[in-house]
Formats: sequence, structure tokens, C-alpha cells
Amino acid sequence: MSLIRSVTGRPGTALIPLILVAFVAILAACTPSHDQSTFDTAGPIAKQQADLFIFIFWVAVAIFILVEGALIYSVFRYRSRPDDKIPRQVHGNTRLEITWTIVPAFVLLAIAVPTVKAIYDHATPPTDRGEPLEIVAIGHQWWFEFRYPSLEIVTANELHIPTDRPIVVTLQSQDVIHSFWIPKLAGKLDMVPLNDNVFWFLAERPGMFYGQCAEFCGVAHAHMRFRVFASPEEEFGQWVTAMRTPPDAPEPDSPAALGRTTFLANCSMCHSVDSYRSGGYGDEIAAQDLRWDTLVEQREESPIVSGPNLTHLATRNALAAGVVPLTEENLLKWIQNPASIKHGTRMQANAAVYKTSNNHVDLTDEELGNVVAYLLSLEPGEGGPAEAIPPSESGEPDAARGEALFAANGCSGCHSLGDDMLVGPGLKGVAVRAATRVTGLSADEYLYQSIREPAAFAAEGYTAGVMLKFPSLTDGDIADLIEYLKTLE
Repeated sequence: MSLIRSVTGRPGTALIPLILVAFVAILAACTPSHDQSTFDTAGPIAKQQADLFIFIFWVAVAIFILVEGALIYSVFRYRSRPDDKIPRQVHGNTRLEITWTIVPAFVLLAIAVPTVKAIYDHATPPTDRGEPLEIVAIGHQWWFEFRYPSLEIVTANELHIPTDRPIVVTLQSQDVIHSFWIPKLAGKLDMVPLNDNVFWFLAERPGMFYGQCAEFCGVAHAHMRFRVFASPEEEFGQWVTAMRTPPDAPEPDSPAALGRTTFLANCSMCHSVDSYRSGGYGDEIAAQDLRWDTLVEQREESPIVSGPNLTHLATRNALAAGVVPLTEENLLKWIQNPASIKHGTRMQANAAVYKTSNNHVDLTDEELGNVVAYLLSLEPGEGGPAEAIPPSESGEPDAARGEALFAANGCSGCHSLGDDMLVGPGLKGVAVRAATRVTGLSADEYLYQSIREPAAFAAEGYTAGVMLKFPSLTDGDIADLIEYLKTLE
């Protein structure tokens, strides 16, 4: 027999301590210092929403006390007694009915006024806080893509923004309905396929803020996270410059150099690593569109899926859309067996390199280590931002400019200048071979078509679709590239 029951003599009172402990535990969980708390606000929208929530909460508390107080009073005051008689039956009370209609109407009005005001306040960004920065956020199963159209930068799962400046976000989805939510900065808004939503927010203090998909979107929904890094305008400008700066080339025959070749052969169909280059932004958008179209057409059999952009991956804090910290150990585990960190990835379901008996990556330990070394070398180098290659002054095809374009667009990562096969065929004597590939096409025509539409012709022994399009290349650029390729005899 419990101590409480022995004192009171009433059954069930032994549950009271348990209920009190549970109540205290629940209250302990309500801390504003939590990473995704909506009470520790860092921006005007989040603050206004939190204030509105608190106002409605106290209105609800007052109503609860009045209604429950009247109910409890009535239960005890008019409880059944042994000598009770049947009371007079009442079939309506006009005054009472008018009262309980008008009072709730005033309560709703009191709530509606600040709510409607907040809706209008959130409709457009303020005009006195600087020029808004426009960002496109795209939800994928199960990661976030971030595009900066005015800056021509694209990245994934980590959103960098300046403080004290409005951020206007266009929300899109590539597959199913997702929801974009940064609790400390703004409320959630859905990302709906084929239906863009737009909203703005502003960070009033620097720091890292956690974001989350807040709409169930499949098996890995709980692991679809992102992080927001807010920094002063000067630091944000430094980040922009860094994102436009190519990484230093790895030393020949180093693990990173060998890993680059392995990565390009097995991973570059779904992941880009060179969006820092001039024209890289447009090429990445075209590549993502191609990846998605291929997945839609071939469904489960598609060897290509939309993968996160990995440009300057080594500068990021987290891996697998914020699930684990980015470390060498975690990156190795992630590539070897993504399901050990995050279930449901399309990488493991579709990529050819995972078509093994246990769905682990089809790479040796040495190859896997080399790929990790390469990815961890992807950070801004010492050479400064990549610049556009100026057009030829003569207006004629220019082999020297073509050589510069060949290097700037990363062609050497897949094609050697000799007979060696890397990811694609070696280019020694390519102009001679091109002249005999397709009847009726000259070497120039064949090479032009192979660059403009890489899937049009695939050399024997090579898979079509491995080389992605480069829509940023103009016809003049391609003419210069062809002129350079003709020199590789």
C-alpha cells in the first residue's frame, strides 16, 4: 500500500507523484535555448509570430479559466442530491444565446486584428533595411538546394546570408511537397511542385540557425535538415568571393588527384564540383534539370539523380543534409554505405557504383580513401576568383583561347591529352577520328555536336549521359575549343 493511499485511504492517489514528475519533465523540455526553439527569436518575422502566439495563448488561458471555472462551479454547486426534484425545463434563453454569440465574436476580433496585421507585415520586405537578397530554395528528397541568381552561386544544405538585410526566398520543390522552416527566423511555408511560394525573412544577429523540412515527405523526412549562417555584410562578401574561387589543383599522383579521377568516373553525373567557374551557375541549373528529367523518364532504373552540389564541400559543417558533422570518418562511412547514416537516399538506390550485392559502394578501400581525400580538398584556393575568358580579338577561331576554355571548364578531369583513358577517351588525334565517325559530318560538325549535345554520340565503350551539357558555352567558345582540339595530333 502506498504512503499516500495509507494517509488518504483513497485508491488511485498513488499516481499523483508520477503525474507531477511527468508534468515537471514536460516543462523542462520547454526551453528557449533549444536549437529549434521558436521563443529565442533572431529576426522580426519570428518575433512577431512568437508575440502573436503568446498573445493568443494568454487569451486562450483566460477563456479556459472562465469556462472551466464556470463548469467546475456548476458541477459542485448543482450536483445531484438525494432529495432533488426534477428542475424546471428550459427550452431557450435569448439573452444568454446573444451573449455567447457576441462575446466569442469579440474574442475572435481581438485575435484577428493582430493576425491580419502580421499577414500584411509579412507580405513584402521592408524598404529601409537595404536591397533584398534573392535566393531560390529547392526541396529534393531529402536535401535542400540553394541558388543565388544575382550572385550566380549554387550550394546545398547550408544557406549563407548577410545580417540586417531582407532575404527574399522563392520556394520550389522538384518532387513532392516539402516545407521550409527556420524556427528562430521565420515560420514555415510549403514547397509545392509546379507552384512557387515566396516569402522573406531577416536575421538581426549573426550566428548559425537550424532549419528543417516541416512537411512529411518520405522515409528520410526527419533527416532533411539545413543550416543558416548569418554574418555581417563584409563576412558575407568574403564568403561570396570564396565561392567563386577555384580550389588548388591536387599534386599529380596524390590521393586527391587519383580520387578526382575516380569521382569524375562514378559521381560527376549527379554531383557538380565546379560551380565556381564563369558560366558554372547556368550549367549547374541545366545539369539539374537534365538529371531530374532522366529520373522522371526512367524512374527506378535511372542511373542519374539530382544530387547536392559539392562545390567547396570541405568548407561545410555537416554531411547528409545536416545529419552528422563533416569529418573524414563520417564522409568515408557516408560514401561506403549511405544507409548507415541516412536511410532512403537516391544515391544508393540509383547510382551504378552501388549496384552490389550489399548495396555498398563498388570501390576498393584505396579508391574510397582517394575519393574522400579529393572531396576534402575542395575548398577555395590561393588563386583568387575565377574570371570569364575574354573573347578573341580577331573574331576567328582561337586555339589559345580554346585551350583556356578547356582548362576552365574542367575538361582535363575526364579527358587526357594523349591516348590514356580517364573517364572519357583520350583526345590525341581526336580531329582525325572525328572526320570518320558519322557519314556526312565533317570533323568540325561532329565535334561541335559532341560538345553541344554530349549524348548525341558516344564513342564505343563509353556510356552516353556521363558527360553533361555546357549551355554556358557559346558557338564562338565551341569554335575555339574545336580549334584547340585540332592541335592535339
